Amino acid sequence: MKRLLLLLLGFCFANPALGDKLPTPSPLSQEESFQINLNQEVQVQDQDYYYNFGRTPINTSRSVRFYLRNDGRIPIYINDINIQGDGFRQNENCPNFLFEGQRCSVRVVFRPTHTGPYNGRLDFELTAAEDIQIHLRGRGVFRF
Repeated sequence: MKRLLLLLLGFCFANPALGDKLPTPSPLSQEESFQINLNQEVQVQDQDYYYNFGRTPINTSRSVRFYLRNDGRIPIYINDINIQGDGFRQNENCPNFLFEGQRCSVRVVFRPTHTGPYNGRLDFELTAAEDIQIHLRGRGVFRF
């Protein structure tokens, strides 16, 4: 059990976000993509993920797109999607129900207005028993 926990922690710190990284975007888009696979058959209380936008010049934007995919046989109910934190905003195309094999996306944009650290959180309220939280961070810097 301890080995499994250490392996999982090592994987968490090795990647900017957990999930399957999709193909690298073109240099013009500057948007990364990550997929989170959901399976209602596995009972998990909360799932925490982390994403770091890194050093971002003030008044410029960086974005990432998170995909939710239902790999289970049971439809997953998406109750609500919220974002918290200054400098972060989101838009999404998720329906209320995500059926088997379907996926939807949430695009998060980080736009710092001053220098210094920023922290936020993207919350997915899926069912009464399971939530997903993506902890966001970034740093506003001067453009040089």
